[in-house]
Amino acid sequence: MELTISKRNFLRGLARTHGVADRKSSMPILSNILLTTESTGTLRRAATDQSRGVTATVEAEVTTGGSVAVAARTLFDIVKNLPEGDVKWTVGANNAAEIRCGKVKYKIPGMPGDDFPPLPSPGRADFVELDADSVGDLIGKTQYSMSTDDTRPHLAGALFEGDGKLMRMVTTDGHRLSKAEHKLDGSMLSFTMLVPNKGIGELKRLIDDAKSEQKKGEGEGASVGVATTGGNAFFRGKDVLLSVKLADEQFPPYSKVIPQQQTKRVICARTSLIDSLRRISLVSSDKSGGVRLTLEPGTLKIVSENPDVGEGSEELDVDYAGDALTVGFNARYILDVLGALDDDEVALELSGELDPGVLKPAGDAAASFVGVVMPMRI
Repeated sequence: MELTISKRNFLRGLARTHGVADRKSSMPILSNILLTTESTGTLRRAATDQSRGVTATVEAEVTTGGSVAVAARTLFDIVKNLPEGDVKWTVGANNAAEIRCGKVKYKIPGMPGDDFPPLPSPGRADFVELDADSVGDLIGKTQYSMSTDDTRPHLAGALFEGDGKLMRMVTTDGHRLSKAEHKLDGSMLSFTMLVPNKGIGELKRLIDDAKSEQKKGEGEGASVGVATTGGNAFFRGKDVLLSVKLADEQFPPYSKVIPQQQTKRVICARTSLIDSLRRISLVSSDKSGGVRLTLEPGTLKIVSENPDVGEGSEELDVDYAGDALTVGFNARYILDVLGALDDDEVALELSGELDPGVLKPAGDAAASFVGVVMPMRI
């Protein structure tokens, strides 16, 4: 195996793949990246942890074809620190790889490419192109409420679905829930998939890369192709294919969790509410982060009391004309919702002191997002 490739092109694919390689696996081969010459002029790099797989292709000047697996982190660090210019890659006896760039030379051990486990393939599955900005927005507005507890696989991921007119993402960790929607323009795609949290993280990186390339003028339009087959989801960007093993679990019936008729509605400035919650939660319990919200006509009062630290309170001017109500929440949970939004004003909808709180944009975007936070006794 022998080829020449620019450092820039070599590094681009390695940056996308090396993070997926599983250095803690009991299978040593999974800590490697597989390098394969697909055809004259193409180099493919692939990595997997057997739940996620990333394949990146790039142009290269191929002299001799072949394949080899080398340590992912080692290769990435080496290429990242090479001087600018062309990199000559040669694989010799015993799969040892030699890397030359200018006056720099490395030799690193490798493993036979045939020993690398095959990655899932979309085969002839039909891909539907989705707007990358829209998918990225769904992730940004829901990722914070996704459980990171892998012992609860039905919560440790995001429900990603489309019904022909809308695409939707929903996450919950049992304490809060978020749902975000975007219109599907010109597509009648219908799908439902539960994507594990690590897969969502990789999808976000793929989208960020697509948007970055578009800004640099390297892409015609930031989009991501989506397909499902054989229990896997496939997400396709420019020269990159991500495969994710879908969770074979039942996501909770989220529509039953979202209150439909709240009796009290408060409109307030989002940044003012963020600043106040941050200030007052400084004296809340480190464990619970609890604050009390007291509503009165025209006023929202935020209070926190901790016998070991002290107490704090602040009043905000709000648009509210209903009855008085006091309810407790974890301040961080509300801050997470507010941080995911960019609207100037938000609506906080409540019913009773033991009922969930609902946060959504106050304006026309109200139908596209809803965040639900469970109350707490304080």
